[in-house]
Amino acid sequence: MVTVTADSLELPALQLALRAAELGSVAAAARERDWLPATATAAIRRLEAQLGAALFTRNSRALRPTPEGAAFLQRAQEALALLGDGVAQLREPLAQVRGLLRLGMPSDLGARVLRPLLDDFLALHPALQLDLQVGDRVSDLSREPVDAALRYGEPQQPGLIVRRLADNHRVLVASPDYLARAGTPHMAEDIAQHDGISLRLANRPGHVWAMLDGGRPVSLRPRVRRTADSGLVTREWALAGQGIAMKSLLDVADDLAAGRLVQVLPQLRSAPYPLVLALASGSHLSARVRALGDFLQQRLAAR
Repeated sequence: MVTVTADSLELPALQLALRAAELGSVAAAARERDWLPATATAAIRRLEAQLGAALFTRNSRALRPTPEGAAFLQRAQEALALLGDGVAQLREPLAQVRGLLRLGMPSDLGARVLRPLLDDFLALHPALQLDLQVGDRVSDLSREPVDAALRYGEPQQPGLIVRRLADNHRVLVASPDYLARAGTPHMAEDIAQHDGISLRLANRPGHVWAMLDGGRPVSLRPRVRRTADSGLVTREWALAGQGIAMKSLLDVADDLAAGRLVQVLPQLRSAPYPLVLALASGSHLSARVRALGDFLQQRLAAR
């Protein structure tokens, strides 16, 4: 005896049988699906053969479920409705901007530039909650409790999906007070005579700054007296006149525009250092992450 299980039944044939019971006609149900009547009849007969029971009584006037068929089709209708609800709930996070978004971001850009933008993003999506992890530590995204991370540069971790949000590079900056006191460098070699403010990333002290001078690589070695693992702290030191810092242009754009910082040796800049949205596996399908990427890309371009 062949055991019949739910996964052995033909779903299209079962859906056809349900519709045929509603319409009282196999031919009418077949027309809705663009099937030939003979194909539809054969599908229902195969279904009955699998079940070992007749689902319908047939005559020249109408198609009626048998008592056993009516009971089975009622249970099948309920099961398919539950299945439909499950599929809809599965797809809901992919179509609606709601739920919890766990996001990592750098300290300086995050606190001053991204936080107000994220407030605007939350205002657009009232059903969304945001959990931020702020810091400049370079870490394995797959091991962090985040769905995505805003990062500078192209992440080296394999398997990540990366969306570029804004072009960017690093520049040298200092406060007007520092330059008035220590003098303004005119050549790359002059940096060796100046106090440097260094950002430590991935346990690398950052005492040598790799820059491009008209496309030609140059290495700068300032007198580094202050090092921190926080971009926010290095910017505060630069604003306080403690030396020259190499900073992301996105971090200091407002300071340069307001005159709080001055670009030093403007002919020097780093290799491209874009702001990207790095996505954990599977999270790129989430409407939350897709909407955030679209929003930030548009707002940062306007900025």
